[in-house]
Amino acid sequence: MSGLEDIMGKEVISSDAIIIGTVDGVAVDTDNWKVPAVRISVRKGNEAALGMKKKAIGLQKIYVATPQVSSVSDTVTLAVKMDQVKEVVVDEKKVPGTAGAMLNKKVVGQDGKQLGFMDNVHFDAGRGWEISKLGIKLDKAAKQSLDLQKGLAPASQITVLTKDVRSVGDMVMLRLDLEGLKEYLNKKPVSKK
Repeated sequence: MSGLEDIMGKEVISSDAIIIGTVDGVAVDTDNWKVPAVRISVRKGNEAALGMKKKAIGLQKIYVATPQVSSVSDTVTLAVKMDQVKEVVVDEKKVPGTAGAMLNKKVVGQDGKQLGFMDNVHFDAGRGWEISKLGIKLDKAAKQSLDLQKGLAPASQITVLTKDVRSVGDMVMLRLDLEGLKEYLNKKPVSKK
């Protein structure tokens, strides 16, 4: 299981050991709770090999479908050689949304009460890039209401299972209200940091 912070900034290499760039983000399909693609900031000098023009300022970015990722460890290794990468690039218009766009969205219970903000997306590259949990940074009021304990101080971060997310729009709405969340956290296998 990886969190967004575990993959961001890792070098992406082709199967013939050429550095393509670094992970700049991941696409998120909230209908199926999967990561369909990885966003890569292309290393300067690689644009021509990918059929792109150099940008005057900043880096070009591409999306590569996650089935083209053969491993994630110290680096993210693609299953294709450098000269094949441009063939597996995903059109940005076909990317449903990004984890970055979800971060810092307000999280509310099913009753509309604000609980906190999206803090992380947890996925498993080894299991079809399934997103199983979301990290939430709790508001002070929610933290006190939930009365979560880590030692003597209330926890400020929790994770909830994606099956307990009702919908994602301008905000993230859970299937639970504050009381339901309190029960959930006391019974379910979630982390309390």
